[in-house]
Amino acid sequence: MMVALINAMIYDYQQYIHSGYIIFDDRIQDIGPMDKYKKRPDIKEVDCNHHLIIPSFVSGHTHLYSTFARGASLDFNPDNFMDILKQMWWKIDHFLDQDMIYYSALMGGIDQLRHGTTTLVDHHASGHIKDALSTIHQALVKDLNMRAILAFETSDRFDVDEAIKENIDFMSQDHKDAKGIFGMHASLSLSDDSLKKIAGALHGRGIHIHVAESLMDEEECVKKYGKRVVERLDDFGLINENALLVHCTHIDETEMKIIKERKATICINPTSNLNNGVGISHVRKMMDMGIRVIIGNDGLIQSQPMEYLNTYYLAHLKNKSPKAFSLDHIKQLIINAYAWVNEQLKTSLGSLKKGSQADLLVIPYQAYTPIDENNIFGHMFFGLFPGFTPKMVFVKGQLMIDGYHLVNVKEHLYQNALEQAKKLWNILEKEGHKVEFKN
Repeated sequence: MMVALINAMIYDYQQYIHSGYIIFDDRIQDIGPMDKYKKRPDIKEVDCNHHLIIPSFVSGHTHLYSTFARGASLDFNPDNFMDILKQMWWKIDHFLDQDMIYYSALMGGIDQLRHGTTTLVDHHASGHIKDALSTIHQALVKDLNMRAILAFETSDRFDVDEAIKENIDFMSQDHKDAKGIFGMHASLSLSDDSLKKIAGALHGRGIHIHVAESLMDEEECVKKYGKRVVERLDDFGLINENALLVHCTHIDETEMKIIKERKATICINPTSNLNNGVGISHVRKMMDMGIRVIIGNDGLIQSQPMEYLNTYYLAHLKNKSPKAFSLDHIKQLIINAYAWVNEQLKTSLGSLKKGSQADLLVIPYQAYTPIDENNIFGHMFFGLFPGFTPKMVFVKGQLMIDGYHLVNVKEHLYQNALEQAKKLWNILEKEGHKVEFKN
């Protein structure tokens, strides 16, 4: 049965309807102002007076395997970025088994759905490699009805041949609402032999890799190979129009030029960079050079609007000017994410027009200052993005969040996830890594 959301404010970063309707099943069938709406008995109406309808969000880079780190307390006293990896993330991902992978993806996906993100670009790592991506696909796409682009972090920490096979196998399959992209951890954890193997297996397909997240990645690359990270990857033919280069916090202008020439995409993750104390990506400079930039959350905060807010304010700090980065820049970053995902999944996400996928958010909003097509994004950014929580979330036309609550997800799944998290924490404790259970 088709649904009609009526009497709503409607906005997709390009057009604004102050009082309008959207009729949809899995795709938008009709949209327009209320004076053109015609009631039909075969359509379920939902009155959205004082509500805003926007396209659901995309996270350009996340780590669902980090879900079970919440509340855990490892022996953790890092002096630098490599210590953060070794003392926390490389301990946690090492012991993940297939059940843990499934439930961490499921719970992480639920958190993202609750905050309005319905398409995830996940960068997975685990000691369990075989079928890891299919397991995440089951959780996100089949069980939560989301869309996903999935990768396994190939690195010298794991069996490189097995990691390559996991990526290529998933990339070679025809998935509904999902796709594989070749995952790599970072230059600092991949030898030249590993890069050669990867390049030989890819045949021009895209990679998903952390690039110069910390200065250590660049310093290590220059010390070992006499070149910077992007130059090294490019020497192996790994940077192309399908490549997704994550963070790029410390790349220089020469590296930016390579990225621009190869038509690769950069995904920044401002909140994670703040948390790790690694620096601020020079987003304005990247954009001015004509590089496509999108935004992820790096698995730290499940709210894309939080990332938009931090990107805006950090760009002012980076450029030492409150005028250096505008709301139009933020809007472009959001539009860029839809464009990149649409290229990968052959979709038309982010656009509210006839024929577009019905991935929609409904958010209560009653403006107390004038609102029109010229300032609607300002209302969203300053009025809704802080503490953003949609009342309704539709994915492929299916209602997934209703009245802020997840639809048709059984309580026992949370208990199952809790047991898997306890299992992981117990393993870490037995291995000599102190883990405290916290409320």
